[in-house]
Amino acid sequence: MSSSGYVIPVDPAELANRFAAPDEYEEVLEEPDSEMAALFSSGDYETRIMPLLDRIPDREADLIYLYYVRKKRQADIAEIFDVTQAAISYRLDRGIQRIKFLLSIPTVTEEDLREDLKAIFDPIDIDILVGMWQTTCQSEVATKLRLTQGRVRHRFFKAVEVLAVTAVRDERFVPYHRIFSSISDKNFNILRAVQLPQWANRGVDRCI
Repeated sequence: MSSSGYVIPVDPAELANRFAAPDEYEEVLEEPDSEMAALFSSGDYETRIMPLLDRIPDREADLIYLYYVRKKRQADIAEIFDVTQAAISYRLDRGIQRIKFLLSIPTVTEEDLREDLKAIFDPIDIDILVGMWQTTCQSEVATKLRLTQGRVRHRFFKAVEVLAVTAVRDERFVPYHRIFSSISDKNFNILRAVQLPQWANRGVDRCI
């Protein structure tokens, strides 16, 4: 899976020049998330992180790259995007939480989901599960499928129960049960982006 869905909206040469000069003032550096920093320092960026960047909003993928790969300070990144450092901090933290969630669940593809789940679910339930895997957001799935949010929620929780029972007797469904039980356990909306006023007219996230 390639990670070509995110773009840093600054010319690479310009970006390098902007950080070539020494700092004009001293600043207390923020502490990077230790778990994420360990993944980058251990050389796991290309194998574990890059494949997940396409599943989070483009802007957050940019920030993770600049902060953890290019080692830029939040204040400097804020200057690049012409937003506040608080906005950078919020976006960066949100992106980190999304990546941690994706790292915590089994890796599957939409093709895997649709092929394996058709053995136990109706097409509408498969569409709901695929939508929840993609966005973790009931309202987005409901809108896309033209269903009520209540119906999506009911059928989703019912599907999680079915997967729990099925996974006991068929290990092929264990990864799917892990994914959807994780979403249902306090991870609703973890992959849904929230647009901040500071980012207006500075690029649009994939999911709003």
